[in-house]
Amino acid sequence: MPALPQPSSGKSLLRAGLLLLTVVSLLAGCAGRPVSGGAPISRWTQLGTQDTISLRAIVAATDACPTAIVDGRTLPLLPRTRATPPNTPARNNPAFEPGFAVLSCELDLPRSARQASIDGQAMPMLRTDTRRIVVIGDTGCRVKVPADSPGDPIQDCSSSADWPWRRIAVAAARTQPDLVIHLGDYHYREYCDQPALCSPLRDNGVVVGYDWAGWHADFFAPATPLLAAAAWVTVRGNHEGCDRGGEGWMRFLSPLPYQACPDQRFKTDSRSVLANNLTADAYRIDLGDKLTLVVADNAGHEDYRPATPQEVEIFTRTLRALTTLPALPQAPPVWLLLHRPIWYDGLDAGSPPNALQTALAGKLPANLQFVFAGHQHAFQTINFAPAADLAHYPAGRPAQVVIGASGTQLEALDPQSPVYEGKVGSGGMERAQPDGKLYDGVTASSGIFLNRYSFLLLELDDSGWGGTLLDADGKTISHCRLNGERKEIACSYPGP
Repeated sequence: MPALPQPSSGKSLLRAGLLLLTVVSLLAGCAGRPVSGGAPISRWTQLGTQDTISLRAIVAATDACPTAIVDGRTLPLLPRTRATPPNTPARNNPAFEPGFAVLSCELDLPRSARQASIDGQAMPMLRTDTRRIVVIGDTGCRVKVPADSPGDPIQDCSSSADWPWRRIAVAAARTQPDLVIHLGDYHYREYCDQPALCSPLRDNGVVVGYDWAGWHADFFAPATPLLAAAAWVTVRGNHEGCDRGGEGWMRFLSPLPYQACPDQRFKTDSRSVLANNLTADAYRIDLGDKLTLVVADNAGHEDYRPATPQEVEIFTRTLRALTTLPALPQAPPVWLLLHRPIWYDGLDAGSPPNALQTALAGKLPANLQFVFAGHQHAFQTINFAPAADLAHYPAGRPAQVVIGASGTQLEALDPQSPVYEGKVGSGGMERAQPDGKLYDGVTASSGIFLNRYSFLLLELDDSGWGGTLLDADGKTISHCRLNGERKEIACSYPGP
């Protein structure tokens, strides 16, 4: 039996490989055609449901799935989805059955697995003591032309300044995390159909589409260093709805067995909503006895609308992994991971409760301390006073943390955003304290708002969890401290 390569927890191995991985990702981003020469185009490890680890790989359509060595045993990865032909224009829906000229492969393992490699390359495995977590959200490059509102400008995907996701992936990998959490919206380059606006993009080699070329350019190529650095937890975003990039999500990143997306059309009566979006049940990930993560799917929730009985019923059913957690005195703290936040500035302060807020009121476990979400392309923390809403949250509202500025065009640049900075200048909408806005009827007691490209590094020390908000090159923006007992995240407000 060949010797098993050491896992990527070796710090010197990771540092040595980062430069090579960065170069590979740069080269890979230049080509959408899957030519792998038998080697995987992309490979990664993600945590799954039912206490499993999933080894994933993508290979060219003509190649076979690779073989893994797991704790000394040789095991083949199995096909998850086969290649499909290019989308036929006559279908008039580019999101339905787009072309994927690649084979997606997977191998599910028990969490007890300790070492794994694919074709001789060590795969990151979940460490027994998770102490360093990278959190990112909303990484794709925003391209949607013709636009249906002034808030749909074109992001320059060829510029690392305008679209810094590749830089963020490299910087985040340098932190040597034990775990990576992506809060959704991996794919943003949807369509570009106006020659005058779209020709400059194509002249710069920008790939646009829901197919493999689009997914490769928007996520997998730039993510290469970070995919190799640690195991991932993947959260589904609204841009992974079946009327948008959902087919790619189902093929590559969903923790569940593959399901084909139906023919749904964005902003029509057949659009993706909770009831038809193949909305998944929430599941839990226990990180030893120190922390429990609950991963939920609210990608199809139209959170700007008042609650309906059907939507509340769907959330009541799909969120049972959260609402039925045992209330034991020694139970570990719980963090909820979803894409759309429960509370954030993108919701109208005067609106009645939406379906998620209605379904969760009075049902959250007392040990739910923090809710991590993306969707809003900024960094925001929202803390509530412990007794602010006892009627609906007897144990206090959890703190809301929004990490949605990891590459996708910032709210500051969106004319339709309530925090657009076009009229006030750069940084003009950032806040060191809450501004009195109501979040489902309650004001925040503290929190900050930043319109800056960033990712969050969480680190466990003897005093609990601390956080560092880092910019696209890994420089510190803010220092944070998480107080689980008070359900509060306190972050320093940076200078301009």
